[in-house]
Amino acid sequence: MTNKIQWLKNIEKAMIENDGADLYCLIKLMYKEHKMNFLQFIYDASRGIGAVISEGVEYILDQDLDDPKEFDEVSFLVGDYESSTLSPQHFVELMQIISNSYIEAHPKEKDSIEFYMNKLRERYSK
Repeated sequence: MTNKIQWLKNIEKAMIENDGADLYCLIKLMYKEHKMNFLQFIYDASRGIGAVISEGVEYILDQDLDDPKEFDEVSFLVGDYESSTLSPQHFVELMQIISNSYIEAHPKEKDSIEFYMNKLRERYSK
């Protein structure tokens, strides 16, 4: 698994230093549990859909709420508790860091990743 996620390990320090530890850990666990790949992850995020990675590990976006208009932060849940939150804009910034590293390791997926990254940026630029 290490080689499959070297692109993620390359940005671990940057993610932690920029308050992205929960997002980093969530994606790392997603790969460890073979839940989905990054393209699927960013596709869902661009549509406002968070992810349940395993029991007690998830993150929530606007379409996960009963009233999406109440969405004002990305919430990360670990266990039964909210572990951290990010503003939608900061979430997009972190996703750009992740996307850049992913594209560097998977250049054939550049167009798709950039397309969904643009959708994500548009969604949360309001």
